[in-house]
Amino acid sequence: MTTLNTHTPGPWQVGGELISQKSSNLEIASVWSKSAKRKFSPRQMEADANAQLMAAAPELLACLEGCIGYLMSLPNVQRPDPDWFKPASAAIAKARRLT
Repeated sequence: MTTLNTHTPGPWQVGGELISQKSSNLEIASVWSKSAKRKFSPRQMEADANAQLMAAAPELLACLEGCIGYLMSLPNVQRPDPDWFKPASAAIAKARRLT
């Protein structure tokens, strides 16, 4: 039996260097900018962008899964080329830790 890995439900939010669950403020991750303590850290703008992308991850995953589900429900003649699904399916598997 395969167990589907789950993540902390979204939405997530960014507050300074922390990414947290919006409803509970449960800390999910930290993104640091360069400081004297950290020799190899991204620049502030890059750290902020990384945090925003991570905070959007639950909604992005749900959207991608919904799109794939919709496209797979179309009759074969209306479905996109099967090669289109490969990168999307790989991204979902990576997010769900199925690979």
